[in-house]
Amino acid sequence: MEDRRVGINLVVDGMSYPLSVPAEEEPYYRQAARLINEVLIPYKQAFAGEGSVRIMTMVAIDIAYRLATHTDSVGTANVMRKINELSRIVDEALKTEE
Repeated sequence: MEDRRVGINLVVDGMSYPLSVPAEEEPYYRQAARLINEVLIPYKQAFAGEGSVRIMTMVAIDIAYRLATHTDSVGTANVMRKINELSRIVDEALKTEE
């Protein structure tokens, strides 16, 4: 059975990121974008004078920390997969900004 992919458009920090993702994973990508935007707000306020790359790095660290501390209740393989997905999303966001 072939994986069905869907085109989605995620908005992170006001910027659009069109992606093609497996249909069954779409809610997770949307949740990831919401989480990034939610975590981003206090960092943008606290570090208003800093560059956006530095702020996004802090967001990535914050989210990765949350996932890492959650490994006791979730399988390690799933957590690492999510960290890798989030890292990829942040890397893509940072590359488009440079």
